[in-house]
Amino acid sequence: SRISLVVIAIMFLDGLVGGYGSALTPLAAINLFGFTTPEWSNLVATMGLLGAIVALGLGPLIDRFGAKRMQSFIIPVVVAHTFLLAATQHYWQDTLYVRVMMSIWVLLGPISMVCIIALAMAICAPQVSATQFVIYMSIANLGASLGSEVYGRVADKTSFVENFTLMGVMGLVTLIVVLFYRRHEYPGADG
Repeated sequence: SRISLVVIAIMFLDGLVGGYGSALTPLAAINLFGFTTPEWSNLVATMGLLGAIVALGLGPLIDRFGAKRMQSFIIPVVVAHTFLLAATQHYWQDTLYVRVMMSIWVLLGPISMVCIIALAMAICAPQVSATQFVIYMSIANLGASLGSEVYGRVADKTSFVENFTLMGVMGLVTLIVVLFYRRHEYPGADG
């Protein structure tokens, strides 16, 4: 169905952004922002756990306002964060600034993923829900793999500013596709 194709596109694009960011951010953190490998690992572990806790707390908000509305709020935050990081290169020597910005990036990952998963789950037909959901998640993983590949192909030809900007553009494309998600196209689907 059309709604399923939209969800596949959303899952793929979200995976693409995540994979690109997963390849870009550790290199930026260590080679550009002055993190040591243990510091980066600790930040990812701590903020990832905090992001997961926040994401759990979003469950009632997703139920109340809908997965699409929540995702339509989260993606612009991710995009704005990415563009802000790209536009504030003059602050990259400020240790506190980059630690806060990188912490926010890691924190937003699980929050965004929970909203994306809710979009996919909302349209799964009960008779084939497990298979359908696995396909959606596989598409997200495919996007993540491709995102890392894309970063690998452009990294030597682009600056970190350009890479953060490109990641923001990918996020904008994801937001545009989320706007095509229509609740009424599938009975019981979340809006």
